[in-house]
Amino acid sequence: MADVAGKTSNGFDYTGEYVSAVSDSVCWAATYRLAGIYRGVRHGRVFAVSKLTNMELALAVQSDIENAWVNEH
Repeated sequence: MADVAGKTSNGFDYTGEYVSAVSDSVCWAATYRLAGIYRGVRHGRVFAVSKLTNMELALAVQSDIENAWVNEH
């Protein structure tokens, strides 16, 4: 399991974690906050991760976390 944190392009802070799953993938879950106030949670999956470095994997997960939130708001 690994932790990630960041800020979305629309200003929400997030903290999340991801863990290896089946079929060459990782599952992630993230909690979103705005000005420290809880605004929601999302989860997802990133596929084709076996050839990624740890840094590339973290960036792929963060990109998916961004897309899951920004595309809905």
